[in-house]
Amino acid sequence: MFNFDGKCFSSLRVAPEELLITLTSPPIHIHHLFVFKGKICLLEEHYFSIMATLRRFRVDIPMRYTLDYLQEQTDSLNHFNNSITDFQKLSLKFYRKNDSTISAPVTPICFLMQIYETSWDSKKLDLTLYKDYNIFANSYSNLFQTNANLRKLGQVFAYENGFGAALLMNNFKRMVESTHGSVFLIQKDNLQTPALSEGVVNSVFRSAFIEFLKKERKIVGVETKIPLFSVQQAQEIFLISSHYGFINIIQFRKKKFETRKAEALANEFLDYLKD
Repeated sequence: MFNFDGKCFSSLRVAPEELLITLTSPPIHIHHLFVFKGKICLLEEHYFSIMATLRRFRVDIPMRYTLDYLQEQTDSLNHFNNSITDFQKLSLKFYRKNDSTISAPVTPICFLMQIYETSWDSKKLDLTLYKDYNIFANSYSNLFQTNANLRKLGQVFAYENGFGAALLMNNFKRMVESTHGSVFLIQKDNLQTPALSEGVVNSVFRSAFIEFLKKERKIVGVETKIPLFSVQQAQEIFLISSHYGFINIIQFRKKKFETRKAEALANEFLDYLKD
């Protein structure tokens, strides 16, 4: 079941031809959101992030795309599904309705919304390093869609070699992110994650978690440049994203990691999101 530009459908069999033609092109932006009891967590932050990204892609944003409209479309799809669980993952994809031309470079857009059941239970994975391709350390890499295919390649590499996830490096051979979200390292009471200047995706979930750390845990200096050898010096490593949730890393190469502090942070952050 999905919501296409404000109308809900049970399957592609009953979808209009317009939708089927749209899906033949790749989306210009994909945004993942976390939903608790039918309400989008961090709704305002997600909305402004989406609008900022769409403006960077030079498209005609419909006036109806308001903050309330985003929640209304989520409510509409949940009502159509006739099922609301405590935790849900919302996938929002934006497409151009037609190709850009010299006479009309700015194109209208449409969206495809899907909701999936999920849970906040922390997962545990082992980690490897993907070295075939690197992320460029610039602001264009801060957009989710820029390196989406590279993350997919990293996932395939990890799965084929018996790992749960993979680390990605930038062109300076420093750690950027993972195939399953932003990376955080814990060393005693110090907590670090790669800075935006390193090429990491500027996700709402990542920003909200950093804000949570500074506000609730009084932790400062979270974002920095992280050389690869720092990974094996960490006591704990965890990954976080609105798509995969909270993932504890139990091993990278020969180094095994604890999970106690990370699991406590995951539970505290969940309470922070609920509020």
